[in-house]
Amino acid sequence: MKIRVINPNDSDAMRAMIATSCASVALPQASIETVCAGAGVASVEGFYDGALASAGVLRQIRLGEQQGCDAYLIACADDTALHPARELADGPVIGIGEAAMHTASLLGCGFSILTAQQKSVRVLERNLREYGLQDHCLGVHALQTPVLDLEQHQDPAHFDTLVSHARRVLEQDTSEVLVLGCAGLSPLQPALQQALNTPVIDGVRVGLLMLEALVRAGLKTSKKSTYAFAGTIARSSRTVSG
Repeated sequence: MKIRVINPNDSDAMRAMIATSCASVALPQASIETVCAGAGVASVEGFYDGALASAGVLRQIRLGEQQGCDAYLIACADDTALHPARELADGPVIGIGEAAMHTASLLGCGFSILTAQQKSVRVLERNLREYGLQDHCLGVHALQTPVLDLEQHQDPAHFDTLVSHARRVLEQDTSEVLVLGCAGLSPLQPALQQALNTPVIDGVRVGLLMLEALVRAGLKTSKKSTYAFAGTIARSSRTVSG
């Protein structure tokens, strides 16, 4: 089983953090490759960054197809280029935002999302509506911390501040589950869950586990219509008309 994990930004430090989280839950027989998109985007914070990063994500999908990858994880909670990626890949493609939101909906009656910057809030709210989970989410909140600075929360003083913020969010929203709305928060999931005594969902971990389950079950993205391989319909039309 070969899974490619794609970090849409070009931060190698972020890529390494994502790889560590994946390694903590990966099956022994799984080969997990974590790569940066290589699109020249320092961090994905909002619609514009996501659009710029998409070309790099799709390039990594195409390379993965050539190299025999079985599945792909897009490691940004905005789920950068998720739908076009599914048109390119034969195997399943999951975004960590989608994975975390669906998991949270299974574990409690209402969840809150904690993300990095206010700019990402609207992106996540749009995705919630698209995934049909808007009624399950009771609030999307920003730490007002740049994505590449999130690692500072591993420092004890900053971590205590993060715990206080998360606790306020849960109480304010009356939520029963917390979703980490950025891959940069992934390393903090175990400690944060313990401190809050509440399910804390990291899309990197649960997304990888979902992909492993889908691959083991022999399930792939449907190519019936919506996610038919890119260009297939156009080629088919030309053939019929010719």
